[in-house]
Amino acid sequence: HVSSEHDSGSRDILTGFVTRTERSEHGLWLVSGTAIFGNMDASDGLGVVPAHTYARLRFDEAAEQAVTHLGYVLQMHQGSPYQGQFVAQSEQRAGMGCSPPHIALLSGLQGTNMTGRQIQEALTRLAMQFGPVQGRLLPRCKVTQNGCVLLGVDSPDSLRMAVALSQMLPGADAYYATQRPEQQHLTLGRFGGTDAAGFAAWLSESLLGQNALLPTFTGSHVQLSDEARPFSNVPVALTGGAGAGA
Repeated sequence: HVSSEHDSGSRDILTGFVTRTERSEHGLWLVSGTAIFGNMDASDGLGVVPAHTYARLRFDEAAEQAVTHLGYVLQMHQGSPYQGQFVAQSEQRAGMGCSPPHIALLSGLQGTNMTGRQIQEALTRLAMQFGPVQGRLLPRCKVTQNGCVLLGVDSPDSLRMAVALSQMLPGADAYYATQRPEQQHLTLGRFGGTDAAGFAAWLSESLLGQNALLPTFTGSHVQLSDEARPFSNVPVALTGGAGAGA
């Protein structure tokens, strides 16, 4: 269970595509739509990164497909009281920017007052320190107040990456770097029904023992979130020696 002090739901990044209605206790606005650069300097990474930009751990192709598959299984399932009430994150109508599966590492990057290129350089240094990191999905579901469906993650090395990146980028929001292991999660999609607690309990129970739907995964790249576009925001492969339980 995610600790009660963060159960308001306003903490969750929803990949930058939720309503501008809440501000968390840590100062993170939840925003609607895609942040757009306002000048040519920013568009090529020379301006301070847009508000709400965050750094994320991307998965290898097999893990991306597995998480995406799980989202579609939930979306298409029949026979439960929650049939038709879940939309996968990859769907446009979920309002989550069709973001690929990922684990958030560090948010609030605009607080660093650094440019996109400078932060990209920090990600490159991080990728040279850490090799591919391992983890697994857990049958532990939570639904936030704005309907974001979160699934538990067990990946100690990704927590270590978050800590290392927060030390490289002072001024960013260090929430993800200070999480306890039981607080780690990734976003699956959006729940549109009225019984969020019931859905979370049903999904957690339904996934128990479903190893095929809850695979181990490899985090293979780091990348800024989509708010950093149109600046050349390519994933950076993890090539270092740390990670993998080191």
